[in-house]
Amino acid sequence: MSNQTGKKKSFLAQCERVCILPNILCGWVLLTYSLLIINIDIRIYWQFILFVVMMIFIAQFGLAPITNKMIMGRTSKLIDEFRIREFSVGERTELFLHLHKVPERNRISTLLYFFLSSNLLFCGYYFVLKSNLYISLCTLFSCYFGSYIACLLEFSYTKKICSKYEAELVGQGIDQKILDERKWFGEQYEKTFITFVIIPVVFSAINFILLYICYFFHNSVSDAGNGFIRAQVSLGITREQLPRLIAILAINIVVCIASVYSFLSRILDSTHHLQSAMNNIITNDVFTVTLTPTDYDNEISYNIALVNKVVVLFRSILDDIRGIGKTMAEPIEEISEISESTASTSLEQSTGVKEILATMEETDAQTRGIAEKIADVTAVAENTAQNVSAGFDTLQQNLDKMNEITDANISIIGGIKELGDKIGSVWDIVKIINDIADQTRIIAFNAELEASGAGESGRNFHIVANEVRRLASGITNSVNQIKERIAEIQHSSDTLIITSESGTEKIKEGLELSSLLKEKFNEIQKSSEVTVESAVQIKEIIYQQSAAFDQIVSTVRQISVGIENFSGATATENETAIKLKNAANRLENLHQLIVS
Repeated sequence: MSNQTGKKKSFLAQCERVCILPNILCGWVLLTYSLLIINIDIRIYWQFILFVVMMIFIAQFGLAPITNKMIMGRTSKLIDEFRIREFSVGERTELFLHLHKVPERNRISTLLYFFLSSNLLFCGYYFVLKSNLYISLCTLFSCYFGSYIACLLEFSYTKKICSKYEAELVGQGIDQKILDERKWFGEQYEKTFITFVIIPVVFSAINFILLYICYFFHNSVSDAGNGFIRAQVSLGITREQLPRLIAILAINIVVCIASVYSFLSRILDSTHHLQSAMNNIITNDVFTVTLTPTDYDNEISYNIALVNKVVVLFRSILDDIRGIGKTMAEPIEEISEISESTASTSLEQSTGVKEILATMEETDAQTRGIAEKIADVTAVAENTAQNVSAGFDTLQQNLDKMNEITDANISIIGGIKELGDKIGSVWDIVKIINDIADQTRIIAFNAELEASGAGESGRNFHIVANEVRRLASGITNSVNQIKERIAEIQHSSDTLIITSESGTEKIKEGLELSSLLKEKFNEIQKSSEVTVESAVQIKEIIYQQSAAFDQIVSTVRQISVGIENFSGATATENETAIKLKNAANRLENLHQLIVS
């Protein structure tokens, strides 16, 4: 997009370039036109003419770019941005409205420029060249006529450039609500006819009449000097002035013809676009025809937009027709196939129903046998439930006994531990006795020493001391034996505790297993109860099923009769499917006929 933007000139540059030549030509024509009317000698006043020519170029290349930038600068920037990036619908609508205002603004700007230039030229003729006042006023009116023609040319050339961008914006999409409200954004053809035909013709006629009257009643030599043709006082229209009037009339006629041609050209261009749009629709496939660009400038442009809408709507209708045809064709084909299949299988269904009827009667007999078996199963299930309930009670008693054994074992372990504590107290007593025996031996030894020192008198004391010492030794030996017995008792007590605790653990494991067994028996009991209930329910269901089979057999007999009637209806359905298929084919052919 950036490379493309660099190659293309800006919108402002395009408008300036296309209007340079018409504006300069209009300036030259106005100058020549006024000189022809006022009849001054260009050999004498060439400096004045050169000054006017310079002012024409200064106005075109000096002042016009400034005013053009003021009028079209924002629009030109928007168009440059439009070339670079994707615009939203709102931005495209805003640019579209800006473009429709540009030609009218340029027309007003050009009219003001030429209007001001005409007044300055009048001042130059009257005040500088001292020309006749009435001739100068006729010249001023003629310049006003030329100014109007110049603004029409400016409008036409600018409008051609704007129309291209407007059509491109419409093609990409603008706010449809605004388009529906306004319909078109330019002048109506009635107003355009007045602008391009009526006003120029009236202007030209008034200009010629005023000039004729001025020549007739103010026929004198120009105060500006000797002209190419000298006018005689009070002689009316002279033979010398007549060629000027004819030349001015010819110029006016040419200008009016050009203005009328411009109007007709606009109508012909719009009509040609409309004809092209219609020819494209007629000669091409409606699905491949290209929509005609339109700028919504006038009634014909709006009609082209309506034609585009008709094409789009027609495409949508044809798409719907084709979709409906395709949508109908497949189901109808399936219906036709189903009808044929139904007709061929109806006989098979009749045979099948008869076989089903025989099978149902056989099944009914089997169902009655099953009912008898279910009654036996129900009795067995009830006996099983009673046995499970009795086993559950026995297991509960076993658990109670296991709990009693566990409690008794715990009490025995407590008694053994208490015995161990008492044996520990005996150890303390034995230790005290052992200490007393040791002290007794020491006392006996000391007494024996004292008896030896006493001699003969201590002999009896020596015997007593010896006996005491021997008694102490015996006590010590007895205490040692007691220790051994206590140790054995304590060892046996510990072993008994360990054995009892091990037995307790085994009892706990047995108790846990009994609890699990209780849970299993509980589940078995529940299952047996459910089994009994289910057996009873199955028994009831079988009885109900047996009754239902009787009804089914009766119904199947009725179905057999209905299938025979269905065979006749299937033939009618097949004929209807064939008719629908033909209708879908005609609908599809209608779409192809319209497209072709």
